Amino acid sequence: MLFKYFEQRLPGSKIPLAIRPPFPNPLARLAMKKSGFLLIQFLAVLLLAVAPVRAVTVVVDAGHGGHDRGGAPGQRVPEKPYTLDVALRLASTLRENGFRVLLTRDGDYFVGLRERCEVANAQPNAIFVSVHFNGAPRTGADGVETYYYWPQSAALAQAVHRRLLAATGLEDRHVRQRGFFVIRRSRPPAILVEPGFLSNPEDAARVSGSPAYRQRIADAIARGIMDRYR
Repeated sequence: MLFKYFEQRLPGSKIPLAIRPPFPNPLARLAMKKSGFLLIQFLAVLLLAVAPVRAVTVVVDAGHGGHDRGGAPGQRVPEKPYTLDVALRLASTLRENGFRVLLTRDGDYFVGLRERCEVANAQPNAIFVSVHFNGAPRTGADGVETYYYWPQSAALAQAVHRRLLAATGLEDRHVRQRGFFVIRRSRPPAILVEPGFLSNPEDAARVSGSPAYRQRIADAIARGIMDRYR
């Protein structure tokens, strides 16, 4: 029996004067402590899984640059000026919303992959977002892809991907786990976005010909970040 009840009576009386509340014996106390500990563990895991975590610093990485024009072999539209344009717009939007932002490049020059990761790894409480555009030998390929490597980055990748799909209306090519250097070697949560194919003439025309469209892409990435970190 786990619980015992104790009654206090007046001498010679059959009527209880008071009933002491039940208290557990040692076995019950041990069970209660264990169940309480497990409940606290469960609530802590649940909170970490669903609650947004505020990121102080966003490292925005504009892909390619300098002698590295980016894109598939033979691709007419280079990648590097448009990754930079979107990265600068993204940085501006994030700063307007209270984030501290660092850019791995802010002009047309080359930055090595390891150096890009070092910028992110030097920041406490940061995330890393690498901006690219896709390219393929088949000019009909289109759609949005978002990449991550470490499990801690999956939620951010999903949040940004949803926003990019809504903003661009492009085909969903899904969130993918891949070992690209900049997301594999960055210690903070890190993702790489590819919102369209510059090898596709229609995608290329939208990206290269419309600053407003590039702003939509930047705003979508920013909203995805804020969905996760606000």
